[in-house]
Amino acid sequence: MSDTTILIVEDEAMTAMNLQNWFEFWGYNAPLIACSEKTALKKVQEIKIDLVLINIELGNMNGRINFAKKVADNFDTAIVYITPYFNNEIMQHMRATKPYGCIFKPLEENQLKYTVENALYKRKIYKRFIASK
Repeated sequence: MSDTTILIVEDEAMTAMNLQNWFEFWGYNAPLIACSEKTALKKVQEIKIDLVLINIELGNMNGRINFAKKVADNFDTAIVYITPYFNNEIMQHMRATKPYGCIFKPLEENQLKYTVENALYKRKIYKRFIASK
């Protein structure tokens, strides 16, 4: 786990710090944090990111979905969303980015840990499958 690089895209500082603390407790390197899509995209372009954890809220949903599309289309990175709400419109937008998971607020530690570990495992299996072709 220590060689896994995670990027948290979150504009609420307290939530980002809580997520960072959980990941460190679970044995991951200290995750990177970005509070804007522009900063997040720059980090993804500069560093090999294994997983991007993206918080989407009503005010920033379109920007975050567009960022996720760029990541899904151009980088070998798993995407997991955090959202406080869910409906068909949001599901359609998220589905277009081929996410590896979605977590609903309020965050529960076990759900977060399982979803992230499962996303990283799926990404690993997918990479093996592609490499075997």
